[in-house]
Amino acid sequence: MTEPHSKFNTVYAPLHCPYCKAVITSGVGFRAGSLLQARYNLGDKLNWEGDDCCPASRPPQGNLQAVGYFNCDNMDCTTWQDCYPEVQQALVVVNNDVIKEVKNVGKDENFAQYAIVDAS
Repeated sequence: MTEPHSKFNTVYAPLHCPYCKAVITSGVGFRAGSLLQARYNLGDKLNWEGDDCCPASRPPQGNLQAVGYFNCDNMDCTTWQDCYPEVQQALVVVNNDVIKEVKNVGKDENFAQYAIVDAS
């Protein structure tokens, strides 16, 4: 049986690491749209085709914000080898099905793991 959070997509976007302060382009794992292990960049359209979508159906306007996770890719960062469970959180912002922004939000304890925090 597949773990509930084992399927996700990845978006690549520039982020500031909160530990080393470097600007990195890191893959942010998030659970939104069709969960097909897709690789996205900023400006790409989120895929909603298929049976395994998160949320279960596309929001009416195609807008959502999803919690994602990343590790710093700077080899000089103290977190580089493995910062789990201190992975950094990011918010993936989707407007009209297009990935518009990825914002580093540090570590927000109010977010459930891989949560959809806004879908409209």
